[in-house]
Amino acid sequence: MFNIILFQIITNTFAFPDVTLSFGTLMPKQKDPEENLPATIYKDNQINRYFDYDQFPLLSCCPTNLTKYKVDSLNLHGHGRQKFILPLTITNNENETIILRQLTITDYLEYQDIPVAPKLSALPILQPHQSIVVEFIHSCERQVNNTNYWSIQNVFIRFQDFQGLNFQYQFICDGSFHPKRFDWSNIILITFDSIVIIILATFGKIYSFRIAFVTPAKRKQFEEQNIQNVDLSPFQGFYLYWPQALAYMGLLLIALFTSMSFQERAEKIIQILVYLICVLTSFHFFNEIFGKFRNTIPILNQKLYCLKIRDYLSMVLSALLIFFYLYYEQPWFVSNLLSICILGSFIKLFKIVSLKDALQFFIPLMIIDIFCSIYLSQTVRYEWDSVALRYFNTPLSAQFPYFRYIYKKKCAWVSIFNLLFPGFFLGYVNRFDKHKQTYVYEIIAFFGLLVGLILWVLIQFITSFPLPTSIFTEVLMILTTALVAVQRNEFNIFYSGNFYDQILMDPFKNDIALQEPTTLEMFGLGATTQVIKRNTIQQKDLVQSGEQGLVLNSQLFAGLASVNRSQQQSNIIQQKYQNHY
Repeated sequence: MFNIILFQIITNTFAFPDVTLSFGTLMPKQKDPEENLPATIYKDNQINRYFDYDQFPLLSCCPTNLTKYKVDSLNLHGHGRQKFILPLTITNNENETIILRQLTITDYLEYQDIPVAPKLSALPILQPHQSIVVEFIHSCERQVNNTNYWSIQNVFIRFQDFQGLNFQYQFICDGSFHPKRFDWSNIILITFDSIVIIILATFGKIYSFRIAFVTPAKRKQFEEQNIQNVDLSPFQGFYLYWPQALAYMGLLLIALFTSMSFQERAEKIIQILVYLICVLTSFHFFNEIFGKFRNTIPILNQKLYCLKIRDYLSMVLSALLIFFYLYYEQPWFVSNLLSICILGSFIKLFKIVSLKDALQFFIPLMIIDIFCSIYLSQTVRYEWDSVALRYFNTPLSAQFPYFRYIYKKKCAWVSIFNLLFPGFFLGYVNRFDKHKQTYVYEIIAFFGLLVGLILWVLIQFITSFPLPTSIFTEVLMILTTALVAVQRNEFNIFYSGNFYDQILMDPFKNDIALQEPTTLEMFGLGATTQVIKRNTIQQKDLVQSGEQGLVLNSQLFAGLASVNRSQQQSNIIQQKYQNHY
């Protein structure tokens, strides 16, 4: 008996009553047929998820798909605010009378300001199976700005002896108003990403695997001479120039037209492909990090069954990243970690080897970027970046939350390809600087990237046209570094790439442990062969202690001996020439 009474007390005190809450059509009636439709908020003791802001991931940059009611445009003539009425119908499904005790409407975000006043059409007493209408009167300024053109309205409703209920909806005072899209998060994002990309570009050496691709020319050398006389440099990445640019153009066009035509259906396919890329690149990136410390932490190189310890650690870390990304519904900071993995992996696997190749790679990319910008301006125009994050919120974009949300946009974002391609060029100037023993080109290219991104953000603030970043970043980077090369009288070498590139030609020159004969899989031969690099200098002690003190190795004077020998030979020839005459 006591349990039954307690259950009744809890039910009557804490449960929300069996009512139906629904919005009618916005008045005056608007033209947009897809907006302002009647919608049920609460029915059968369950709230509609599109009226519950908490149902949407808080840390995800995907725009909130909360139910919205939008005014097409405001009448600029007249005085005072314009009024728009949204009727809320409350139907009592209980078998007893209930009394509406509290109904408040506030802005969900503190920096928004659209006043809403509720107006009852009758007494707040609902008889069984009867309805009342509450008019939500929205007051809109005739001249709107970023703070009063759009708002998320939070409604709290409570009946006597029952628990209250919160629900939210969006209200837009002027659908034709385009808010200023600048937020300081844009500057933070591009500055952080520029620093990340230049750091990644300085670590272009591949550590995680050592393989050598046997080309037809190399295979012919194997047949003609001893295998130990064939020079096989470890694989250090694929070269980039115009064929790779054309391949990227083809993939981009396929993805663009497929996504614009099918949207939600294409979203699933693209997400699966991106997740596959994330798994592979994060595994490779973590393996590269562990490979960097393979000599400092020897246990990383120890084998367990068929793989090394660092391989297992890389698998675990990459799996954890993907798990957190999916389980917590795409939080922006986990997405950025996956973006860094993609950038770091691709910068190691693909390399530009000259300014000439950079031009052949960048020019087709800028052409396709301009084409895509024109296409997007004709189709989605102002909301192109919101559409991208709504349907394709993946780690292919670097993200940072806005300090002040705007309609359909929660985060600043930039495509990682707008960072990756300049990163390829930063990798090249880094290797060129190492050859010249300077930091000039890398610093100039970095500031070219940073200034280009800032210019792009500022121009996007002025105009809604979707301008590509490549016409700012890549042009500035190439022009500034080329001018420096001309001034330093190094343009021919910088343009052609004809210099000693240690990372590509002899990446493990200073790593004694890796100069020993290494087992390399010969692709094309179908066998595993011991290969010793040609002209490999074995390590020797140049100074030894003997009975009479320190003894210097004769190899130190090999160069001097050869010089003396050549001088003696020239003197003998000259003496013979004089004796002859």
